[in-house]
Amino acid sequence: ADYQALDGNDSGGDGGGSSARKRRGGLSRLAQRRGLLSPSTSNPDLDSPRERQELSESPQRPSPPLQSSPPPQRDSRRARQNGDTNGDASLSVAADFSVKSSPPPDLHRSHSTQELERLNEWDRGHSKRLGRLDRKLERRFDSSALSLGATASGDAASTSASVASSTGGGSSALRRIPVGDARRQPLLHGSVAAGGLLGADQLDQLVPDRRLELMSVTWNMGEATPQAFPEYLDPLFFPPDQEHVPDIYSLSVQEVCSDVEELLIRCQATIGPTHVLFEFCHYKSLLCAVFIRRDLVWFVSLPDTCAVQTRAAVYTKGCAAVCFTLFGSSMLFLSCHFKSDDGNFEARIEDYKKIVRKVDLPRFTKPMYQSDDVTERFDYVFWAGDLNFRLRVGESSRLRVDRLLQGENFSDRLTAVDELKMAQAEGRVFEHFLEGDIRFPPTYKFDIDTDNYDTSGKQRVPSYTDRVLYRCRKPGSATVTAYNSVPELRCSDHRAVYAVISLQIRPGSDNLPLAYGRFRHTFYVEGNKRRARRNDLDEIRRKSNRASSGVCSLM
Repeated sequence: ADYQALDGNDSGGDGGGSSARKRRGGLSRLAQRRGLLSPSTSNPDLDSPRERQELSESPQRPSPPLQSSPPPQRDSRRARQNGDTNGDASLSVAADFSVKSSPPPDLHRSHSTQELERLNEWDRGHSKRLGRLDRKLERRFDSSALSLGATASGDAASTSASVASSTGGGSSALRRIPVGDARRQPLLHGSVAAGGLLGADQLDQLVPDRRLELMSVTWNMGEATPQAFPEYLDPLFFPPDQEHVPDIYSLSVQEVCSDVEELLIRCQATIGPTHVLFEFCHYKSLLCAVFIRRDLVWFVSLPDTCAVQTRAAVYTKGCAAVCFTLFGSSMLFLSCHFKSDDGNFEARIEDYKKIVRKVDLPRFTKPMYQSDDVTERFDYVFWAGDLNFRLRVGESSRLRVDRLLQGENFSDRLTAVDELKMAQAEGRVFEHFLEGDIRFPPTYKFDIDTDNYDTSGKQRVPSYTDRVLYRCRKPGSATVTAYNSVPELRCSDHRAVYAVISLQIRPGSDNLPLAYGRFRHTFYVEGNKRRARRNDLDEIRRKSNRASSGVCSLM
């Protein structure tokens, strides 16, 4: 019936422009009756007001499904009798309005349809141009809104916050740089103004609250081979009690594996492309490495490293250190290994004093405070490692510690007899250093690949040998938000320990020897290549599992 109505409109007309108008009106009415167009979106030039009213009052047919069969073809003999050849073009155009559920019928075109086809093609081209124009206007509107928001905000921090809220995401968008700001931008060296590269304006734009999170990790690997520890160290860098990735990672390793490069590549592959290996210091069996966020690497001074050996005959004991300045806050990271065994308490005190005197840092920058104690030359000092301090529990100490571990509040009772806590209270070691509350079991000594404490003939007393301590020049500028061990890594007789610390960062001056974006590029590339391969393999496994589960469900 729809096709006959279209034939009637095409055949009975006065010719010329009115005939073409009626043919187009028949096309529009056909599309509306089939549910392909609504009356509100029809072209007012194609039908009269009376016809639009009739169409709006008449019920519309639902659109055909995607697998519907093509509409029946007209009787060609009747078309020839009526002298109508333009219906073919109208039907082909109607197929363009559909969702292409089926191919249009193969109809012959005549010369009399060329004018109508040109008009229909112009209509479709005009609609596409209008769509492109709308998209272009939307982009211009978005850019205008960003520039207006930046002008009204008055500072970079509020600008980034407004852009982030308008986009609906947590990350801030890049701020458009006015030409005037570029002309006033100081040199990278020698500026002490607020608008300098390390000044207050830049710091507030990048870190509005002026606080960063740092995770300090210490791990005695027991010289484990690369085959013994995991390829991806997620438990070490992404513990379950943390929701966000810290801005800075410091990794302190003792008795490191023989292939240090392999370990660092695995660390980079685990952390991912958001962080870079900024610097590391490898000295014999000690390793100190610092990973920093990519967007912070431009605001860091040149790193400096130093190593100290505390025992001439023992290559495993000593210190590896890395230092640098982030904006205006200087930081020192130490990875240390003190004298072992129960009866060497005084030797451990001497190791601490020797490291404090012999670490010659910083060398590239002049410290703000001159002192023979290296820990007094920096705003922040992070001292992590296997310090080997033991528990003093007297005779039958192993049995007593085992009983205490079975009860509640075992950590309070054990730390009360901890050598480090007692020496620190007496002012003999780690003066002015702080430590988080210990709420985890002792980290030494375990049977490898088990959760059992030493079952050998020595029956060593479990102790808190692995520690993370920190010192800040300004009281209250650093706080511990997490302090825990990593029980998932069992390839060593030690358990790794991490501390998450929130730091207050202050602005600095550009008279530092800046790193200018320098980092360990080779490790970054290789680590992220491995990460990409792992992601690809995981995706292949997921697809394979979905396919196998589908087969099982069908069977």
